[in-house]
Amino acid sequence: MRLPALHAIYDDTRKRPCRRFVFAGLVLGACFCSHCASLIAQTSGTASDPGITTSVTGAVSQQRNPKNNTHAKENSRAEQAFIDGARLLERNDREAAERQFQIAANLAPDNRDYALAVTSVREGRVVELVHQAGKARIDGHVIQAEALLTQARKIDPDNPLLAQHPNPNEPVKSSRVDSWIIDGPRLAGPVELKPAAGLKSFHIHAALPEALRQLGAAYGLKVITDSTVPQQQVKFDLEDVTFAQAVRVLSQMGTIFTVPLTPDSFFVAIDNQESRTKYQHQVQETIYAAGMTNEQLAELGNMIRSVFEVKQVTVQNSFGTLVVRAPADTLDALNLTLRDLLEGNSEVMIDLKLYSVDKTTTRNIGATLPSQAGAFSLAGEAQSLVAANQTLINQAIAQGLVPAGTSDILVVLALIKAGLITSPLISGLLATVGGGITTAGIYSTTTSGLNLALNSSDTRALDEIQLRVGDRQSATFRAGSKYPITQSTYSTTAASTSALGGATVNGVSVASLLNAATTATTPQIQYEDLGLTLKATPTIQKAGLISLHLDFKIESLAGGSVDNIPVLTNTSFTSDVTVADGATAFLVSNMSQSQSAAVTGIPGLSDLPGFQSTPDLLRTVDAGELLMVLTPHLVRKRSNDTAGPLIPITVPASSTSE
Repeated sequence: MRLPALHAIYDDTRKRPCRRFVFAGLVLGACFCSHCASLIAQTSGTASDPGITTSVTGAVSQQRNPKNNTHAKENSRAEQAFIDGARLLERNDREAAERQFQIAANLAPDNRDYALAVTSVREGRVVELVHQAGKARIDGHVIQAEALLTQARKIDPDNPLLAQHPNPNEPVKSSRVDSWIIDGPRLAGPVELKPAAGLKSFHIHAALPEALRQLGAAYGLKVITDSTVPQQQVKFDLEDVTFAQAVRVLSQMGTIFTVPLTPDSFFVAIDNQESRTKYQHQVQETIYAAGMTNEQLAELGNMIRSVFEVKQVTVQNSFGTLVVRAPADTLDALNLTLRDLLEGNSEVMIDLKLYSVDKTTTRNIGATLPSQAGAFSLAGEAQSLVAANQTLINQAIAQGLVPAGTSDILVVLALIKAGLITSPLISGLLATVGGGITTAGIYSTTTSGLNLALNSSDTRALDEIQLRVGDRQSATFRAGSKYPITQSTYSTTAASTSALGGATVNGVSVASLLNAATTATTPQIQYEDLGLTLKATPTIQKAGLISLHLDFKIESLAGGSVDNIPVLTNTSFTSDVTVADGATAFLVSNMSQSQSAAVTGIPGLSDLPGFQSTPDLLRTVDAGELLMVLTPHLVRKRSNDTAGPLIPITVPASSTSE
């Protein structure tokens, strides 16, 4: 019921300035009422009886008690401090207001209102500092934001709002909840002996069972021997040895092995395959081999069976696990071995850039001279043309295109110019010789001209390929398409229809109809990979060098065909390259250039000095260039150890003798 009053004190001045003294007024009014009630009781004579309770305060009044006077003074000071805190809060001085509220709470610890006021103001200070820190962080002032958060942590370190802003100076707490789960029920591990600590010395000359008993007693252990333990005499003399050292020596002397029963007792039996199978404890373990294929899991299971002589190995391909059941010491050795095998191979990132440049240039420079020439009678050719086109000439004269009385040569030239008639002799006329009716014309059937032409095409292509390949693993990259090529065709026909040779249907032979219906042609199509194909197999050497086996091929259509089968062009490269990590190698540089030239001119004259530029010269140059730039990067590297740790494996005596 007092929360609204406290909220009125804590609220912003601009929102509810008139409610800041509501709670203080209520408290002061209650105090004044209690003081007035006590005065009324004293004046009415009720104060003379200390056992009478007032109806206002419900407390037993005691007249002139020094304790009550001190308590009243403290309450008065607490009320004054509370009022001072409210005034400071009105001026938005939260820190000073909190101190006054704290003084009031210390003077009157039984008054919950004072303690609640301290908590409210403290939370308000923390909220304000957190808001300021968030604004400073948005503006990019990270150091100022951390300083504000540090100040807020000093005020109230347990505030839930600060949990969203972790302290960079405090260590990160681990969120791992293991220990299944918080120490729930769990299976016990294999039994382990707990012999007495310290070094012992032995000088035992007795039977093997007795020597074992004395050995166990020296370390505070009880020994139980099997009936198969031989009663041979041993001389056991050792100085300052541990229990493990002493048992190892004595086991080799008597060909025995030990099995822990409890932490303070063990069992001893003859060391052979039968005894180990009968007495030795078995431990089951699940080995997770994530990422392995079914073949790799099968090979791993065979290795465990053959190397460690573990008979109970179950390969679970669907889960990628192996379930192994064997003695504890064998599993320890197996785990040490698999730690290196399952660590993962090294990986190489191959960065390949392929540059392809094709350039074609065609030049045609020179003059085309006439290569054939002849002579003819100009008057005779004109007369024959006029005779052949007399009707056309009459029409031309009638329309005024050709003046009347013009010579035959001029008439023919006018008609040729107008495009009405053609004459290869006159069109190819080079010169005339003579005059009158004896005028001869020299002509050429080939044209002449001046050539000055250049045609050039330049094609550049850049392919960038990145492959991530495991050590000694093969990766293939293909870019292109599959093109169908018909290799062959075969046809199926019906049986002989010679018996139906004379039968017809609507004038059509029945045999031809049957052949058309039952004949089928089936093509044999093979799809070829057109484009780029790259196969890479890296091998990482101990020195850090990377050996790469590369098989590179570019296949495309040549543009021609043989028997309707397209011709393919193939550029391939196969090599082994060894480079350092991050080094660049130029693997392929294939340059091809072809040049063709054609000369047109007068024989003999084109070879004379000063006439070489006169003939027409047509020259075509084709150049092609292919370059591969290879850079391998070692992105994951295993340890450079050439061998794993030495792992002792206990093998039964019977298996070694076999």
